[in-house]
Amino acid sequence: MAQDAFAIHHLSIELNGLISGAKIERVNQPSKDAVTFSIRKANENLKLTVNANADFARVCVSKEEAPAPISAPSFCMLLRKHLLRATINKVEPIKYERIIVIDLTCRDELGTLSDKRLYCEIMGKYSNVTLTENGKILGAMKPTGIDESLLRPIYPGAVYKLPAPQEKREISDFENMRELLLSYDANEEFSKFLFNNVKGVSYATALDAVTKFKRLHDFNDEFVINGKIDEFIRFFNDYYETPNLEPTMVSDGKKTDFYIVKPSMKYAAEKSFSGINSLINSYYSFKENSFVFNLKKNRLYDAVKAYEKKVTKKLQIVLEKLLSCADMDKDRLYGELLIAYLYKLKGGEKFCEVENYNEPDYPVVKIKLDENLSPRENAERYFKRYTKQKKTVAAVTPQKAEYEDVLKYLETVFTEIDAAETDDDFSDIEEELVNYGILKNKQNGKKKQKKLSSPRKFIYNGFEVFVGRNNLQNDRLTLSADRNDLWLHTKDYHSSHVIVKTDGRPVPDDVLLFAAQTCAFYSKAKTTTKVPVDYTLKKFVKKPATANTGTVYYTNQKTVFVDPKEPTV
Repeated sequence: MAQDAFAIHHLSIELNGLISGAKIERVNQPSKDAVTFSIRKANENLKLTVNANADFARVCVSKEEAPAPISAPSFCMLLRKHLLRATINKVEPIKYERIIVIDLTCRDELGTLSDKRLYCEIMGKYSNVTLTENGKILGAMKPTGIDESLLRPIYPGAVYKLPAPQEKREISDFENMRELLLSYDANEEFSKFLFNNVKGVSYATALDAVTKFKRLHDFNDEFVINGKIDEFIRFFNDYYETPNLEPTMVSDGKKTDFYIVKPSMKYAAEKSFSGINSLINSYYSFKENSFVFNLKKNRLYDAVKAYEKKVTKKLQIVLEKLLSCADMDKDRLYGELLIAYLYKLKGGEKFCEVENYNEPDYPVVKIKLDENLSPRENAERYFKRYTKQKKTVAAVTPQKAEYEDVLKYLETVFTEIDAAETDDDFSDIEEELVNYGILKNKQNGKKKQKKLSSPRKFIYNGFEVFVGRNNLQNDRLTLSADRNDLWLHTKDYHSSHVIVKTDGRPVPDDVLLFAAQTCAFYSKAKTTTKVPVDYTLKKFVKKPATANTGTVYYTNQKTVFVDPKEPTV
């Protein structure tokens, strides 16, 4: 359900009860599209968020702190000038519009009182926040240019105008609604017809109202043209003005949405809220956090992908060089054969045929010659080419191993990016990539002490089982474990390092099985079956100083085959 006028109407009523009479103590603008007001009411400190972002536009109250920028933007300074110490008198909606109006009584430095209005327009990409006094604009978050030809000029000094009214019917106008519904063509979906012709309702709201009306009266889709128009108008008006509010956040497993009423559809997951404000706050915080999370994920993924592309290109060049040296042993052989059969060659030949005495049957070998060179010079030419190719192979073979090792390591980074669950996971990955040289360190000045993130922790039958979330955590977890703790890792697959804290106790088979299944689940083989998992004591796990992050070597291991299973304890 979108934030249509229906939702905003009832949100405004709730907000009025929450913040009317509150005083504004601080104003911050944490981003270009959002302002937060620190307000105090009845000895309670609250945060009023007004967001005009196209995707996250909202007005809601929370107790969460928003980070303040080092320097305040101009609109924030304007709000501080006019609204600090102001009292919120009333919160109300513009009827059938997606606009919330906050009426304020303000007091300037000299103690002079004045009334001002803050218009919060929740209209997708057209969302805006505008401060007015006596109908004139003092400032706006998204001002327009000074162009009187605009339908809605928004700049200091201009008269504030509401958006042009839509050519739609109002639910409360019974006769108008009756005339509209009588014109309904049954070929069009009725919910879509209402959405296109009635003010203040989104398609989701119209669909929910129509579905509930049909269920209530046991009607089919043709109830409108079967003489039930008046009943529906009364039902729809009651639904809009005084609905049975049950704020609910829903999810079908892929998409998350919200309703201010109990949804008529059934969803895989539903969560009820005590009020619309807490629903809006939770929904958009979740949506914003998901957006930021995916933004960080894509940024890291793109950085690693670009680095992988560079390394792959370098490896391709090395492989081409090795391919060009594939015949170097043949060049050495030709040189040796020419030296051995110099007595048979007169010079000036384009090729010669000699027996290869290195093989049992003495096969005849045809050797191409440069007719402008003597037989000895032709032999030397083959030896020089062999020597050059031998040096090339000696130089690029370690590079090949190095690049292949890097690509194998990058595969582990892709896996941990996909498995990341929190911002802390991304912080660890980012630090790892900075240390590796894939990302640049943007931190200037003195380095701050970074709080270490924690691995996953499970308790199974009295044993603590720790699971690393990424390569950095894997290193920290393994290196900090006791030498007699049990260490697990999937064989031939990248996985989290898993530690079973033994405290000197033998590990029972069921605990070993749990740890192995968990290790397999947090691995690249999580979608397969019969995954081999190696286990050994931590004292047999070593990390060479030159090894990549998360890379270790181990001995004295045993292997168990398990099916991956997500831990539930």
